[in-house]
Amino acid sequence: MEQRILDKIDAVVQQAAPELKELALNLHANPELGHEEFKACQWQVELLKKYRFEVADHFCDIPTAFHASYKGAKPGVKIAMLTEYDALAELGHACGHNLIAMVGVGSGIAIRELVEEFGGEIHVIGCPAEETAGAKVPMAAKGAFDGFDVVMMAHPGHVDVESLNTLAIQALRFEFFGRPAHAAGAPETGLNALDAMINFFNLVNALRQQTKPDARIHGIITKGGSAVNVIPDYTEALFNIRSNKVADVKPLTERVKACAQAAALGTGCTVKISKYDEDFMDTCTNVYLSDLACEQMEALGHPMLKLGNMTMPGSSDVGDVSYHCPAIQLSFGMGLPEGYVGTGNPFTDVPYGPHTKEFAAQACRPAALDNGLDFVKGFAMTAYRLMTEPEHLEKIKAEFNREVAGKIVSW
Repeated sequence: MEQRILDKIDAVVQQAAPELKELALNLHANPELGHEEFKACQWQVELLKKYRFEVADHFCDIPTAFHASYKGAKPGVKIAMLTEYDALAELGHACGHNLIAMVGVGSGIAIRELVEEFGGEIHVIGCPAEETAGAKVPMAAKGAFDGFDVVMMAHPGHVDVESLNTLAIQALRFEFFGRPAHAAGAPETGLNALDAMINFFNLVNALRQQTKPDARIHGIITKGGSAVNVIPDYTEALFNIRSNKVADVKPLTERVKACAQAAALGTGCTVKISKYDEDFMDTCTNVYLSDLACEQMEALGHPMLKLGNMTMPGSSDVGDVSYHCPAIQLSFGMGLPEGYVGTGNPFTDVPYGPHTKEFAAQACRPAALDNGLDFVKGFAMTAYRLMTEPEHLEKIKAEFNREVAGKIVSW
């Protein structure tokens, strides 16, 4: 990459750095829950407007979503950066979404400078409620991510890592309905909804022996009865059903439903099965795009941990995005806490885990902010390569068409 471009990217990032850091710190100091991120949304929009982005509020009819765009005079690559900015109840930004917002907005600002010279489009899409409802799911269903050549984002953690896949997930509520009776005086007149629930759990436990190694079925009983001397006439459980691919989750879910129906039949109860949260597709990382972005980060002095297209044992609404266009989600380290001495092993040496107060504390420290800004530079460098070396985009699209396009895109 020519030095002139590197200097240009560095200059724009350095110029915007105080505003970007202020954005991250303001979000951190004012945590807002999913679909309540009004300040976070406003602050991002104001900064993007300052850099001459056109902004659509209430994007996809979601009050705290936005779509900012900047189009060059010449046609070219259509790139989108994603931001997240919701916090966790009681813990604040214990998943570092304040940094995701900073990196997404900052990358948009940096790439805008390249669009001015080389053409194309840069879009920054604000995605609320990742921790709860997963707003990217309905946004994807409405076509919010269709037509982009690439979509990119980065999530903070304890180490710099290539983009990883995540599990597909279905979130279901199971309700059993029986008939109440006095447990001692007239038990024969009752239909025990708790027996149905316990039998359901036992059948699911038996089912696990006949599932693929990547399958995950886990649930909790949220309502199990109200009095020990009354046969319960109503019970409720919430379940997550996961696997590496949505194509495997669908038939697995049908088998779990059959367990519930059998448990109801065996106890004379009835069962109602419904959704209690959004279902997430698995993330189909575009490996070529991830490798290209990692190459830029390594040129900046960030060795990227490579895990061989590994699937993380969790789920994300980025998965739905990845079924609509080539997408990646890199991870960037936030540095070590003050006074921490570790072994240096990235697998066993985890100084802070997500959704903890330690993670939240690290998400506002200088090391986290500075590393995030380096990833802004890396994404801009990636955009430049896509703008000026068309063979990369050809290979990215070929992988997407081969691995993702035409596969299952809805439940």
